[in-house]
Parts: sequence; structure tokens; C-alpha cells
Amino acid sequence: MGEWGQVTLFRTEELDALGRVIRDICLAEGLVAVPYVRRKRETWDRMQYGTGATSDRWALALGTGLGGWSVVKTAPLELLAEPGASGEHRLGLIARRLGCEALHVSLYDGTAMVIAQAAPTGEVALSGYSMDGAIFHGVEIEEHRLEPRLEGPGIPPSVQEALGHLISDGFDELIEKLAGQHWVDVSLKLIEGDELPSARVYSFMRPALEKRPPLRVKLAVEEHPLGTRYVLDEGVWLTGGSIEAATSALGAAFVEKVARWLEVPVALEPGVPRSLFCVRAPPSEYTQRAGVETELVSLGDDGGSEFLLHASRDLGSAELEECSPHQRRHLVARLTHALVGARTNEHAAYRDFERVFHEPTTHAVGAFAGERLITAWWRLGRSAVAIEGHGVFELPGLCTAMASTPRQLALALVTPGHVNGCSQGYGQKDRSAIVVIDVDTGEVREALRSDGHLTFGFTQLAFAGDVLGVSAERDGVPTIVMLDGESRTELPGDFSEWARSATQPPLGVDSLHSSHEPQRPLCDAAGLEPVAFSTSGARCLARIDARRLFVGKRAGRGE
Repeated sequence: MGEWGQVTLFRTEELDALGRVIRDICLAEGLVAVPYVRRKRETWDRMQYGTGATSDRWALALGTGLGGWSVVKTAPLELLAEPGASGEHRLGLIARRLGCEALHVSLYDGTAMVIAQAAPTGEVALSGYSMDGAIFHGVEIEEHRLEPRLEGPGIPPSVQEALGHLISDGFDELIEKLAGQHWVDVSLKLIEGDELPSARVYSFMRPALEKRPPLRVKLAVEEHPLGTRYVLDEGVWLTGGSIEAATSALGAAFVEKVARWLEVPVALEPGVPRSLFCVRAPPSEYTQRAGVETELVSLGDDGGSEFLLHASRDLGSAELEECSPHQRRHLVARLTHALVGARTNEHAAYRDFERVFHEPTTHAVGAFAGERLITAWWRLGRSAVAIEGHGVFELPGLCTAMASTPRQLALALVTPGHVNGCSQGYGQKDRSAIVVIDVDTGEVREALRSDGHLTFGFTQLAFAGDVLGVSAERDGVPTIVMLDGESRTELPGDFSEWARSATQPPLGVDSLHSSHEPQRPLCDAAGLEPVAFSTSGARCLARIDARRLFVGKRAGRGE
């Protein structure tokens, strides 16, 4: 794992004034000062993974830095660089009130960095990019500022020089020159309430509000090859890594139920369920009840939200308990995104998308063989394969690539070299095979197998007529393997170039309209990315991500 870190700096040595301004801002946003005490952290703690808006507790440590700068470390980690309740960056607001320069730097996994710099006037300039791209807490970073840069008075030249070499080097040099190494882990200590004798510590919380009584829902428990899944109210799926809905209609019914419970108004235009990453873990503090399993369900997206789930498996029911009345709207918004999605393109070429398969998985691929939909998804060390007109069957290995003609289907299957529980991984040199399936009969034959010289763990497949092309490496050299029935030919070269020259371009949006029609968006639901089209263009296969596939039908003329 790469290096992560955050630091906020103000070009002033007036710690008393800095502390007063920060305190005033926190109080103005509705928080109250509370004692700084030890606390048990949650597995997915809002003070670490949340934002100022989604965390009900804030903690800040102030101290003297180097070169005329003061250091502030916060939990949540980017608290002062975020836009506050007024929409203005807190960094700029503090800089203007103190009449000084201010700086915040966030380093993500050693590969991405965002720098926020505030002038004494309060103007804030962003540069760099985050793990979400050219956006930082909802604020877009201008295209010409995607290279992280540190400018202005008080910044040693060595910092920008190191930044030009590696962004992680630039961060390390900034800490060394303006803060000091003892500040590196302070934010993590703030989360747990550890003592910080060398810093002034401030702690704030949102005032307590009365919670709603718990909400009762139906509960079913399903066992699948890749783990256990909870089903809430017959349509909301909860695994150890995600929350989603079987259909947007079932998701909408659940969201409306939660919204009524929390008295949050909601207007839904269902698209397709988009899912959300989530973490389920025992809460740090709770009262154990006989026959009840209690988990904190943390939705990690967009600053996140959370609720407590009290599951009574034997009774087939569960209760949802809100964690914070302050977060009701945010919880409903996150559930809406995950379970309902949104319909965005009324006049899209394809609409009414439905989920292709319902089994939880970590990876899925799909294609059309003529008009037949073909899908494959990972199980544990094996892949499930579904061909319309045939039942679902299994093949050994993880399906990593697929190609098809109206009569044939080719799959790349890799034996995972790494298996840890339900986690599976593979590499270029792991044992691999290419199989070809007769779409009409379902007959499977092996067409190619890797060996000590020919490897294709990471591969692409494409048909040029009846010739199947396979992207491979022979002794580390990029190689194209061409399979025509029982014959096999190898050619050194770039597979992408071969595929472009040898195959027909897939049906795309330009093929769906006459030259007299205005072009229409392809999909009617937010988040869908087209993957393949049936030969006639009647259906479109699309995906939300690497594990979720949906199929829609072409709209009629005039629709």
C-alpha cells in the first residue's frame, strides 16, 4: 500500500488567534465544544473516512510548525479544506479572518494528491487530483491545474522540487520543512482521543437529538459460493462489501419506507440500482441481546452514512436503528443512490434495463451471440456461465474475457494464483485456458492452454470471422495467437492493432439512427455503460461496474 497523509498549515505563529477562529467556525456550524476524551473507534469510522458533514464529532490539534507556519491536524482528515455549511472553503474563511496564507495537502496512496492554497483574501486555489479524479469534496479542479503545485510565499523551493520528482517525495519534504515528523500520525490519535501533550486540542460534537424508534423489516439469509447475503424486505441485498437492490422498484419501496420512518421527504425516479460499497462490523459499543446479531452498517461512499442492523435470523426479521438524527437526509440520499438509481435520459435509445443475474459475485462479463445473451460470473475458483436457451453451468477457473459469433462463444479461464477466503487474484503466468462453446448445443472444447512459455492470464479475445484471436505473451514478448478450428498460428505484435484491422467494429450509437435522426443517448438510467449489442440492435447489455450487468431493449420509433 502506498503512502497516505494530510496536513493543514497556516502562515502565522498566533496560535491563540488561530484557535479562536477555528472554534468560532465550528460553533457557527452548529457544533458544541465537548471534552476531548478517549473513545473506541469503529471499523469504518466517520472521523477517519467521513467528512465534516457526515461526522458528528470533530477533533483538531494545533501547534507550532517550522519556518513561521502553524500546523493543524484534524479528524475528519480534510475538515478544514472542505467547503463548510456556507459553501465557502473553511481554509479560505480562516485565512481571511487571520489575514495569512493557508495550505492543505492530501496524499492518496502515493499516487494522487490535492493541494488547496488560500490567500489572505480568502481565495482558494485547488490543484492536483484525488482518487475520484479532478474533483475535491464536490469542487471541480480546473483542467490546467491537474498537476499538483505549491506556490506563493513561505514555501521552500525544495518542496516544489521534490514534488516534481514524486508527489510522495513532495509531501515528505513539506512535512520535514514546515511541520515536523512528529505531526504525521496526529490525526489517527485524534480519532481515538489519545493524549497529545505537544498540541492544543479542540473537540466538538453535534448536539444530541432524539432518535426515531427502530424500523422493523423482513430478513432472509442466503448462502452463495462467495459468501452469505442478507435480504431485507425481499429485495434489498446486503453483503459484507455492498448494499444494492434486486430491482429499482423494490429498492424504491425500501427507500420510501426508510424515508417515512425518518420523516425525510423523497422524490424518486427509478433507474437501475447502482450499489454502494459498505462495511458491516460489530459496533464499538452496544448491548448484546439474546438471539440478535448487531452490526454497524457503514456506507462508504461520498463521506458515507450508517445505521445499526439488529438481525434476528431465527425470527426472519431485523430492526434498523438510526445512528445519528443529524444524518437522516444523507442516509436516505445514499440509499437512494444504491437501491434506486435515477432515470436521466427520457429519450434514450435503450430503456427498461433489468439485472441479468442475481447471484453475488466480484466479476462478470457478457456478450451477445447473435440475439442470444451470454454472461459469465465468478464463483470460488470457478465461473458460472449462462447462455439463453440453456441452463446455468460451471467451468473451472475465473472467466476474464469473452468473445462471440452467432454460433460460437470463447472464454478465457484463469486458475487464481491467490485465494484468501472469498478474495481471488491472478497474474499473467497463472494457469489459463481458452475454451470454445457451441452456442446451440452447449458443447465445450478446450482450444488453448498456457505453459511455461506461452502465458495469457491477462488477455483479450476477438473473433475475425471464424478465427479467434488471443492476446498472449511468449517468453514475455507480446504475441497474437490465432485459432481456426484445429489450426493455430502465432504472430508477434500488438493485439489491439490486430483486432482493429481484422474485426468489424461493434454496433454503436451511430448505427442506431438514420442520418436524418438526431443522435440519442444510449441508456436511460444513470451509471450504465454499454458493453454489447445484439446483432439486430434490439437489445443492449450494459454494466454499472465490473460485477453488475443489466440488459435493456431498444425503444420504438417515436418513443
